[in-house]
Amino acid sequence: MSPQIKVIELKPQDALAIREIVPEAKIPDKMGQFFGELMAYFQKGGIAPAGPPFTIYHEFGSGGFDMEVGFPVAGPQKGEGRVRPCVLPGGRVVTTTHIGPYEKLEATYHEMQEWMARKGLTPKKLMWEVYLSDPGKVKDPERYVTGLYWPVE
Repeated sequence: MSPQIKVIELKPQDALAIREIVPEAKIPDKMGQFFGELMAYFQKGGIAPAGPPFTIYHEFGSGGFDMEVGFPVAGPQKGEGRVRPCVLPGGRVVTTTHIGPYEKLEATYHEMQEWMARKGLTPKKLMWEVYLSDPGKVKDPERYVTGLYWPVE
């Protein structure tokens, strides 16, 4: 089933995240590590996430994926160590919802690219995913829900 793809306007969202260049094969392990570090930081500082976790993909290259894993927060925060403030971008964004395993996200991204090409939209390099289901609670990967966001020129 093809996802419903649309263009929306978003406001920027303050966040705290860990950014690193990660080889593709290590992404699942690194994401788990980063989310663990972030949750420890949030608990230590008494900070509550203001929404579900996300991963921003800044760039893909031969050295790996330049990715930033984090949580939105209610307002600007300082961060500490590897936990740094960042902003989920605002502006014009193509979005859709992927239902199913993370391993099949690439197919949904391809559908988004084809849709943008048909609409004459130029995607920016940066894109992000928002994890709307918790794999610790939703055991069946076919039921994972992931929001995909891709800013356009």
